[in-house]
Amino acid sequence: MPKMLAQGDVRGPDFICIGAQKGGTRWLFDQLDQHPQFWMPPIKELHYFDREKALAKAAVTLYRRARKGLKAANRWRERKRVRPLKREDILWLKSLFWLGQHPLDFDRYARLFNLRGKRLSGDICPPYAIIPDERAAAIRERFPDTKIIYLARDPVERLWSQHCMLVRKGYLPDATDLASVKSFVTDGTGMAHSSISKVVRRWRLRPSDDRFAFYFFDDLEKDAVGFRREVLRFLEADEHPSPAGVPADFNRKEKLAKIVMPDPVRDYLVPLFADEIRASADIFGGAAIGWQKKYDL
Repeated sequence: MPKMLAQGDVRGPDFICIGAQKGGTRWLFDQLDQHPQFWMPPIKELHYFDREKALAKAAVTLYRRARKGLKAANRWRERKRVRPLKREDILWLKSLFWLGQHPLDFDRYARLFNLRGKRLSGDICPPYAIIPDERAAAIRERFPDTKIIYLARDPVERLWSQHCMLVRKGYLPDATDLASVKSFVTDGTGMAHSSISKVVRRWRLRPSDDRFAFYFFDDLEKDAVGFRREVLRFLEADEHPSPAGVPADFNRKEKLAKIVMPDPVRDYLVPLFADEIRASADIFGGAAIGWQKKYDL
């Protein structure tokens, strides 16, 4: 067992961002990664609680790159506009890989954040949104002081964005093919990730839960500076300044080609999410009311 997991502080992350997938979580990681009051893990998504094999893959890939040569790895990371690795990050990656091969252990997971020192740190991983209810409850019970962040997005647009991402990565065929979208809805995780009210019921302890923050992706698109201010205020961090080279409106995905949703796909998806959109408008208000009007629901 790696030494860093066997001893030391076990208070765990200051916050966990549970998504939504395609809801701005990469933006959040980029904003905090180089913020002087935060120590963020060297990879964005730990995948510890959803038990995905991607946990080991991402850690091992970066670990091997760093072991080949730290300077070369950091030149690569500089081009990617993420913070440079330090020697202790290499041990951290090895520890995460080891941890992912064993059953859930909250104390050892907590020690993954010990490198923060007096800074803030957290775990940003969208698949946590749809883990089993009992696991989410266990996390909230074990880490009562940990803040939970949820970035909600229009269920139709979110699923479409997720589908297009998987097409770009080669996991799915032509994005505009209705049959492909239907297959993704039936066999994939798209419906679960777009079920906003269910995610909130799973993770929020009560409507007045002051350690649970709900934000709309729409507000990030409209006012990134104000959105960043609100998130940092919730995390009790300094609102200024934006990290050098990473302004509040930084979007590393802005150059990706956008695929317009075909009308047949829209006509298929809107009825699927009609009840969820109405529920979100009723429960959360804000941008969700705009979704309801947009789809004439």
